[in-house]
Amino acid sequence: MAPSLTNVEAQRIMAILEETYNKLQLLSCVPPLRRVPDYDAFVDEVGPEVAQVLDEQVLLEQQYKWVSTPQHEQDAGFDGDQTLPDFETLDDELRHSTRVVCRMLREAPGISKQLREMDSDGVSSTMRKFLATTHELKNQTFQKLSTSVEEEKSKEDWFLEISAREEKASQTLRQLQKEIKAEKAEREKQVSARNDTIQKLREELELIKASTLAEERQLDTETKATEEADKNAFTGKETALSEEFKRLTEELKTKRAANKEAEDQLRKRKVKYEAEASNWITKYDTEMEEKDKEISALRLIYEEEKKELNRLETYFNKLLAEREAALVEERKKAEERARQQAQMATLAKAATMLQKMWRGKVARRELEKMKSGKGGKGKKGKKKK
Repeated sequence: MAPSLTNVEAQRIMAILEETYNKLQLLSCVPPLRRVPDYDAFVDEVGPEVAQVLDEQVLLEQQYKWVSTPQHEQDAGFDGDQTLPDFETLDDELRHSTRVVCRMLREAPGISKQLREMDSDGVSSTMRKFLATTHELKNQTFQKLSTSVEEEKSKEDWFLEISAREEKASQTLRQLQKEIKAEKAEREKQVSARNDTIQKLREELELIKASTLAEERQLDTETKATEEADKNAFTGKETALSEEFKRLTEELKTKRAANKEAEDQLRKRKVKYEAEASNWITKYDTEMEEKDKEISALRLIYEEEKKELNRLETYFNKLLAEREAALVEERKKAEERARQQAQMATLAKAATMLQKMWRGKVARRELEKMKSGKGGKGKKGKKKK
């Protein structure tokens, strides 16, 4: 039998589905792989910063589509003036850009409105089907979750902190990759410049080769030495950056393992609290069964005493009927006293039973308060019917 979901897990599922659906609705306003019609008017409405973010998103989507397409299915080539990055780097940049666009649309709803108004094609049929499917999945999941969902602020802050750490590590990784790429470009530029210098010197040396052969050799030697020194410096810096990248990667793995261990400890603590709540419920049920047995026994005693009282009343009525007429008044007084005594005994036993039932009700309320006080971090116990 599969374990049932706890309230916290159900809340997480519904929160993730709701946030995903809201983000998909926002992203459906952005035209895929193209700009919006009447782009200049759109820039005037939303500003150049927003337009630049959307342009970067479109460019990344086009590059990602080109890189992820098999080579035998690709067209003539990607129309771009820069070398395409590798697939993993492009995937990280596209994820980051998508989050930025989603955050921008959520903070400024007017941008979404402008995109819908200026895009005459509207949301694509594929996106509409995907939104409908996601909405149906969210509704079905909500119907299957029968327990109420309670928020746990501490765990939510913990997950937000983990997400922030992963985002910071990803940004550091992207920054290091950009620095390596910039260093490579700078190195190629320096080599090209030095090659031009060497070629120029060689042309000049050809004109005065007879008189300056020694000078030519000296310059060639110095140039090679400088080039070798620059190459060694670049190699050392590249090695240092690679080692820094490996160190950050290992640090990220270590932090993820530590966070996983902390999560396991929290889950064990939750199971312990649930077991304590179950023990309290079991103890309450046992005590209530004992109280029910005591009440049943008292009821039986009450019925027996009531029958005995009825028998005695009948017996005394027969004796009083046989007395002489002179004792009629005394008989009435004795009968009245016997009836009052029986009523007092019945009332006393009934009061005793009501007091016991009242104490049981008070004990049940105290147990429910204790259960609600401990049930904030675990699953609620089943109420006794």
